[in-house]
Amino acid sequence: MAFLSVNLDTVGAMREIRRIGEPDPCQAAMLAEMAGADGITVPMQRSRKAIRERDLYLLKGIVKTRLTIEMPPIEEFIDKATEIKPWMITFVADHANVDSPVATIDFKNLTHDFKSITSSLSGTGIISAFFVEPETDEVKGAAKSGATAVTLNCLHYAEARTIENAQRELDRIDAAAQAASKVGLTVICGRGLGYKNVVPLSEIDAIDEFVVGYAICCRAMLVGFERAVKEMITAVSGK
Repeated sequence: MAFLSVNLDTVGAMREIRRIGEPDPCQAAMLAEMAGADGITVPMQRSRKAIRERDLYLLKGIVKTRLTIEMPPIEEFIDKATEIKPWMITFVADHANVDSPVATIDFKNLTHDFKSITSSLSGTGIISAFFVEPETDEVKGAAKSGATAVTLNCLHYAEARTIENAQRELDRIDAAAQAASKVGLTVICGRGLGYKNVVPLSEIDAIDEFVVGYAICCRAMLVGFERAVKEMITAVSGK
């Protein structure tokens, strides 16, 4: 059965709307774990708009499962994460424009020595993952760069408007997941996933974990955070 990691980005973004202390990502993390979540994922962004550095330190002390920090490969961020020591760091593409959406790492046009970075992190007990497009070449690039895991971008699948396009994207994800599994990488899927579209993905045996945030927060507004997490656990388990 695949694991579920709850992304707290939306919780932080909601807090930013009124610039007060609520909703608190730390409280959300505790509720998610109480509901059975296997991990907590938080973004470290240039803007610091959603999740603040203080949140990261607090979450490190609170999270009892696995804390993953998603971030661009900026030296300042790497140093900070090394100090915090999460379970895993997932690298995303860096953009000078802080308002740019999160993008995948392009291993055909690398601007960083990821092999050196992942080796250094491994020495401190932190494992590394890369956010990539569901393509075999990108999976191979992640493996060569010292990754322990890959997070496959499911946004194109989630945004497909026809059955044919959705199936095409599902096949891409399946092929990339199989390729990653063959080279010993943990396979994670994220971006755009909800209670319905995650079900076909849950049938792919090579997928080890799902990262979901926005859909859970939307559902939580109606039924509460713990129930929303439990319902997503049921969805990703394929039951």
